[in-house]
Amino acid sequence: MENNYIKIMYLNQEQLILKYISESNNMFDQRLNFIKKAEEKNIYWNQALKLSLVWYNINFNKCKYNKELYDKVQLIIKS
Repeated sequence: MENNYIKIMYLNQEQLILKYISESNNMFDQRLNFIKKAEEKNIYWNQALKLSLVWYNINFNKCKYNKELYDKVQLIIKS
């Protein structure tokens, strides 16, 4: 299985983010935009990465999460 790791700058540090094979370029770009919004809120990298996957699952896979986690994602979106 092929892994596509992309290097990005996040809070002035280089980070690697995995672009999944099943993820289109458009979906990946939208996830990167979510991560940029998380960066504006000074959210630690590990949490931003996890929340980006939650955001992805909510929007593209129609997954349901508890209200607390959903609200964290919504706070980032509304920045």
